Amino acid sequence: MSERYLTMLDVSQKQSYIFSSNKLKDNVINSTVIDRIMRPEYFEEAVASEDIFSAKKNLVYSGGGHSILEFDSRKKGAAFTKTVTAKIHREYADIEVYAVTIPYQSRREDGELMTPGENIKRLSDALRKKKNIRRTVFHQGSFGIERIDSTTLKPVRINGPEVDKMSEKEEEIDKKYIPGNYRNVSHFESLGGDKGNSNYIAVVHIDGNAMGERIKKMYEKYGDMDWDAYRENLRSYSKGVDRDFKSAYKEMAECVAKNLDGGRLKELKLKDNAFPVRRIITAGDDVCFVSEGRIGIECAAVFLRALGKKEQGYAACAGVAIVHQKYPFYRAYEMAELLCKNAKKLGVSLDDRMGKEVSAIDWHIEYGEMGESLEEIRRKYQTADGKRLEMRPYIVSAPKEISEMEPFRQYDNFKKLMTGLLSDKISYAKGKIKEMKMALREGEVRTEYYLKFNKIEDITLESYYDIFKEMDCGKIFTGQETERPVFVETHDKKQRSYLYDAIELMDTYIGLEAGKDEDEN
Repeated sequence: MSERYLTMLDVSQKQSYIFSSNKLKDNVINSTVIDRIMRPEYFEEAVASEDIFSAKKNLVYSGGGHSILEFDSRKKGAAFTKTVTAKIHREYADIEVYAVTIPYQSRREDGELMTPGENIKRLSDALRKKKNIRRTVFHQGSFGIERIDSTTLKPVRINGPEVDKMSEKEEEIDKKYIPGNYRNVSHFESLGGDKGNSNYIAVVHIDGNAMGERIKKMYEKYGDMDWDAYRENLRSYSKGVDRDFKSAYKEMAECVAKNLDGGRLKELKLKDNAFPVRRIITAGDDVCFVSEGRIGIECAAVFLRALGKKEQGYAACAGVAIVHQKYPFYRAYEMAELLCKNAKKLGVSLDDRMGKEVSAIDWHIEYGEMGESLEEIRRKYQTADGKRLEMRPYIVSAPKEISEMEPFRQYDNFKKLMTGLLSDKISYAKGKIKEMKMALREGEVRTEYYLKFNKIEDITLESYYDIFKEMDCGKIFTGQETERPVFVETHDKKQRSYLYDAIELMDTYIGLEAGKDEDEN
């Protein structure tokens, strides 16, 4: 009989639960609930017997909405699972938790040694199989006599105040990630903006690149270790990832605070020391936060740069959905996820091997069409003559060889262009620049006519050479034509506008001034 059994608990449909409400406060609390019910403290509270569970003896690791544990008998594993899941169901009826227990195998059927990593993979496969069997889940949503919450459309629980709020410990943790004397907000409206000018929020989703490959390499690296040593390394790895991603979030928040302190974000019109960024999910390499709409893209870029400076050299991608404050939050989050996935595709398309080292960012501004898929939305970004309006996704950081392949898709260059359009550096009427969007949609010839008619053709010269290319000074004042393209070719051989993204974003973007460390990166 095996002397060790492995158990995995996993919260299913985490995002659906977290973002089931359109209230920021509910989203934050729901995220802390997922974190709370997978913590060893919650397990100890539920079981109340060290013979069945103690963190030191039984916990392998916990994070990201799931936990792995070990027991010296199947009976204890079953008792633990039954007790903990019953408590979760009593307190949070809307949360579904899957659990599976398997015996630890020291050898394969052919007699070869089975590594600890292979046993963890067996455990994950067993849980995945269980989920697939239960594809259709029947759930008692309501008995028809309860009062229904108008926002979530779920029954209002009489014990809501007891379980549907942050514990003091969780509130203390939450405060660690907000700088200085600023305060976290509970409503989207408090993130900044005003109805007469800008009432957008930015929903940001960030996900680490090739994290599964990192774990696989760890399995291979520690394959010869015994279980106890392997468990310690797995736990250390999990804690390290969580610590580094949280640290990157904190550095981003501190950058925002410095800009606030320096008076550079007065346009946000914040009240009572409200902080314009709110953390929702920071679970390992899975991150979601919401900000005032105009700083969301910059916050994501600062986060990615901070993450890349960590000792482990992480790369990650970000998706930013910029939507009205009243827009259904879950749909905005889904769009942010899709944008993040699209950003990841850029690196892979450039290089199969090094593509995972590319940190990229993609975004979309909601104009009422977000019921459509990202592919359908981007289809509308084709010009009348078959070119592309959008340049995004943009590369925030990448190996030099990759960056040289896509000089026009560098976020640093985009930010320079954006800064120029929003300042007096490019001295044209802002209205004429914004109206250029329609000309770009009609194609290259129409755009050239528009530029000449409005006498703003030098915008392409100033933008192209000041930002993307060095000026050929030998052609100035010689009568020779200086190149001033409207569309440029990217690595995928497509002709793309380098101006459209910036023009589209003019009313929804405020740059952040980086600190010394960020500039050096």
